[in-house]
Amino acid sequence: MDINGVWTLVAAKGMNAETFEMEWYTNEALNALPDDNFLKMLANTMVIIEDDSAQILNPVKIPEGTPQSEIDEFIASGRAQMLDGQLMMVKNLGIKTEDGKLLIDSGERGTVFDEPINPWKPIEELGNTLVLMDQYQVVRIGTKPTEVKSSAKPVKEINPACAAVAGTYIGKYTKFVGDPDTAKKEEPFKLILNEDGTGKHFRNDLEIKVPEWSIDGENIKLTEKFLGTLDYTGVLSGNSLTLYNGDPANALTCTYVYEKE
Repeated sequence: MDINGVWTLVAAKGMNAETFEMEWYTNEALNALPDDNFLKMLANTMVIIEDDSAQILNPVKIPEGTPQSEIDEFIASGRAQMLDGQLMMVKNLGIKTEDGKLLIDSGERGTVFDEPINPWKPIEELGNTLVLMDQYQVVRIGTKPTEVKSSAKPVKEINPACAAVAGTYIGKYTKFVGDPDTAKKEEPFKLILNEDGTGKHFRNDLEIKVPEWSIDGENIKLTEKFLGTLDYTGVLSGNSLTLYNGDPANALTCTYVYEKE
């Protein structure tokens, strides 16, 4: 495949500030982000490929009031250039063919466990697009991509049982199973259950993700994810919710008691 030419961004990979996970964002999604979101600088990236080199151009917003002399100095350093009136950060990378495969120099240097890092990464062909360094997906300028990378998760169907139970549950107290003397009111804590079977737990100044919960009659199962996962079982009686972070028959299991708001 002849990859020489000008390519425009289809999608880029960046860190989700809420989940701290690397995710694919379409170019449209990047453009829709607020101006203060650091990922927005990836929007409208261009890649110019010529034989054994690739030039990656990221648009840069010039802060209001920046002296022209500073802009000129930045451009003169070779780290940026003006393209159709837009200031673009420039990254120059090498390209080579090895064993019939196209590789791009990621720019990574250093060692891991005293072994040198191999900076050369495969260039993946995905439909009529290229995926560079597992970070940028690009398509030839003026061409519509046949495939688009995205980490967007499918919307869960609403479970009628979950919809009936969903809401905000305010923490009343915690105690160990079978030992009322350990009952205590902790710092304010609450549980939000969404209709789609997800939620959030607010406890000990933490916002903890609840990727899944379900209810069968009065019995609730709930999974909490924060530096690992923890499974709960529980019972909903009227507006009162009781959750156990272990075996309800084990005296060392902690009981959390809530009332629906």
